[in-house]
Amino acid sequence: MSVYVDPATACAESPALAAYERLAPVYDLLTAGYDHPTWLDALEALAREHGLHGRRLLDIGCGTGKSFLPMLARGYEVSACDVSPAMVELAREKVDAAGAHADLFVADMRMLRPTAPADFITCLDDAVNYLVASEDLTAALACTAESLAPGGLAVFDVNTLATYRSSFASDFALDGPGSFLCWRGKADASFAPGDVAEAAIELFEEEEDGRWRRSVSRHVQRHHPREEVEAAIEAAGLELAAVRGQARGARLELHADELEHSKLVYLARKGP
Repeated sequence: MSVYVDPATACAESPALAAYERLAPVYDLLTAGYDHPTWLDALEALAREHGLHGRRLLDIGCGTGKSFLPMLARGYEVSACDVSPAMVELAREKVDAAGAHADLFVADMRMLRPTAPADFITCLDDAVNYLVASEDLTAALACTAESLAPGGLAVFDVNTLATYRSSFASDFALDGPGSFLCWRGKADASFAPGDVAEAAIELFEEEEDGRWRRSVSRHVQRHHPREEVEAAIEAAGLELAAVRGQARGARLELHADELEHSKLVYLARKGP
């Protein structure tokens, strides 16, 4: 079932909601180059290396479903949520088209509703970077801990300094059928640990009458230094199991370098 949250009343409390309600129609265009199946292969292997068992998955910040559909195809029992109703509905359409079943619902990761305890939780595509206050990060990880079964594992990624000094400091455009978008990053090479970055995505969508509609999706993210993330994991009652650096091709490397890797990947475990 789906729980609907009115964007008009919630946008003030969640800038990410406002951003993704506008971005939803072109999200798959923006992420067309993301190889989620390969990425999930690596993440699942990492989790199994650290004792993952069971097949109950909760995907937090599921977007249009790209981050859980490969796991659904592998036989996982999937629950998934996103702060944006528009994104959840697009994910639901994909699940229905596949003739599959998943429990999809709308939720803020800082205030998750009770679910059946999950063996494995994923929170991908820099969703955690939209938590710009340290207390929000701790609250989200506390909800993650409550949603895990004893001994369960949670994996999430955060953007590195290298990403904010490159992708968030550049401009590019993408063209798709009936729409195109322009990404305008507002960071620069001086971006420092713990700083807040912003990017504006200008969206252009063709209407039925041939005219084009323009809107802007604003994305505000905070860089989370490793020591702060590890402290938040501990404060949430979780145990840090692994940290990996993510390289090109969705490869996870043993060393994790803020200036070499695009993301750091954290794996946390709930005690028995």
